[in-house]
Amino acid sequence: MESNVNDVDKLINILDNVKSSDSLTEVAGKLYFSQPYVSKLINEMEKQYGIQLVNRKENPISLTNAGEVVTQNLKIIQDAQVKLNISLVDLKRTEQGVLSIAICSLVDGPSISYIAQKVHEKFPYLRFNFINLSGDLTDHDLINGKIDIAIGRKWNNLDLHVIPLPVSELALLIPETCPLYDEKADYIEFSQDNLSTLNDCEYIGVNDSSFLQRKVDILLKDNGIHVNKIMELPDSGQATLMALNLHATTITTENIARNSLAESDKYNLMMIPKENTSLDMGITYRKQSSEDIKKVAHTINELITDK
Repeated sequence: MESNVNDVDKLINILDNVKSSDSLTEVAGKLYFSQPYVSKLINEMEKQYGIQLVNRKENPISLTNAGEVVTQNLKIIQDAQVKLNISLVDLKRTEQGVLSIAICSLVDGPSISYIAQKVHEKFPYLRFNFINLSGDLTDHDLINGKIDIAIGRKWNNLDLHVIPLPVSELALLIPETCPLYDEKADYIEFSQDNLSTLNDCEYIGVNDSSFLQRKVDILLKDNGIHVNKIMELPDSGQATLMALNLHATTITTENIARNSLAESDKYNLMMIPKENTSLDMGITYRKQSSEDIKKVAHTINELITDK
């Protein structure tokens, strides 16, 4: 049983549950342990630290002052162990020369190619794996080392460092099949009345449900607009090209639209005010990341902001 005393997670769970339980039997039930097993672990802890941790004779039971201090410090040890594990994963990946970079759908294809080429030229000793920053990926994927760098939405996590990016300006593609289309104009004014002309228009969506598409859905709903979503594609670049081919509408960025539109395409753009979407973006990596990861992240920031 001595090895169990060193199981920090288990010890923290026991001491934490003492604070919200009436008896050791209740603690054991919450953790699916036997009461003798819990008692033995507490006795071993008290023997190891040389001080009483739990007031067993009280009803309800409680932690002693020493128990509170031990619990707090065990959590520090637990946090340090997690960070150590993350660092080891990080170091192993760096030693293998592979960095995983997740990019959201608002970064268009040409920019991804441009970024990939430039970071390869600057860091030829590294191998890069670029993937879509989809709704399935979260800040925990950065914390546990599944991805090294994320370009897209910001996460509020003290273990992550965020390099802010300029707020993306979104635009609605207005096809010639829409009554709002003006062949003499490049841009159409954003207004409630103009948005209402999109009712029942064919719409190409994006699969990024946790970021872009959720914002788009809220925007349309708040303005009472119902569109006929005929398909969804993995990113905004592909959605824009498909919308052009099918004379449909989609929400994209001005940069993606301009890179996709040909002179012969009969489309207008309706720029969406930033306050209507609040798509704050950033480049995010773990604070404990290797120097290579940090350098790559800051290089990508320079490439995006200077482009």
